[in-house]
Amino acid sequence: MTTMLKMNRNRQVNIPSAFVARLSLGEDRYFKADLKGNHIILTPVDPVERVFSKESLDLVEEVYGREKKSAKRVTPAWIQKAHRPA
Repeated sequence: MTTMLKMNRNRQVNIPSAFVARLSLGEDRYFKADLKGNHIILTPVDPVERVFSKESLDLVEEVYGREKKSAKRVTPAWIQKAHRPA
């Protein structure tokens, strides 16, 4: 799929609706921009990918797994007790 785009005076380029529909893009979506020769390549990304490495996410999962074993069950009675004035 190819189309011609025009940059406006604010250096903005609109993504054609056919591209948006085909890639299921939405508002506030993030893109990785790569410059290869005289080509600009935009790749939709999940913001989590920008912030957390796979190693960091694996560590969070590991710690969560350990902590979950020692956590107490949250019940309606526990919530009431926690919200009583001291």
